[in-house]
Amino acid sequence: MENPYNKSTTIAFWTDEYITKNLLKAHLDPNKDVASRKLKTIKKTVDFIDGLLQEKKVICDYGCGPGLYTDLLFQKGHKVIGVDVSETSLDYAKKQNESVEYIEMNYLTDLLNEKIDFGMMIYCDFGAMDPVSQSVFLKNVYYTLKEDGAFFFDVMSYAWFDKQKEEYKRYKETDGFFIEGDAEVISKTIKYPNLKLVLRSYDIKGEFEMEYINRDKCYDVDEMRILLEDNGFQIVKVYSNTFGKKKTKASDTLAFLVEKIKQ
Repeated sequence: MENPYNKSTTIAFWTDEYITKNLLKAHLDPNKDVASRKLKTIKKTVDFIDGLLQEKKVICDYGCGPGLYTDLLFQKGHKVIGVDVSETSLDYAKKQNESVEYIEMNYLTDLLNEKIDFGMMIYCDFGAMDPVSQSVFLKNVYYTLKEDGAFFFDVMSYAWFDKQKEEYKRYKETDGFFIEGDAEVISKTIKYPNLKLVLRSYDIKGEFEMEYINRDKCYDVDEMRILLEDNGFQIVKVYSNTFGKKKTKASDTLAFLVEKIKQ
């Protein structure tokens, strides 16, 4: 079976004007879990994070998109930094709240200029990275966090992996998500049981050709603990979601609150 980390999304996906507009539209839909979670879930997550912090802190949202979490956290009184690679999403976010600091940067290659109390990466983006990128990212977060800081993120679980089914679809669409005009799309869902990973690929042929790859690396607590400890972190608490629900064996996601290992 092909290595799922050998494939990557065509660069044009992140810069194409048509796609980035559709991606922003998906982020802003309050009733769908597509590019972002539903608005009611976002609000519950922000309330939970605010309760965890108890006092006003410096927060960085890695992969902030159009600022759905950052704006609400700012309203709670925190100093907030939003980081993303999407110029379109950041332009929207800046128009909504000029008091939040938004930075267009790649969090795998660049570091913040200031230390933070709390970092966050929501909607299972961590599991989409390859193993090398995960370690690089965790080291960057480690460097940026204050000594008593914390990092909060979520991933898909083994229970969710078991529910997924492999599939193959071929269809035509006009003015779809990826390409304006007519296009043929081949979508595949492939499971890698030894890695606990689900790969979804979309091969699009239209005015031009591109491929979109989405990986969901799934975890249990023990596997995540090893990865975190190898990169200087220890687990403080594990939840079933980002608004603090108690973890169960059937949880589709796991949310980890972690801190630096005390020297």
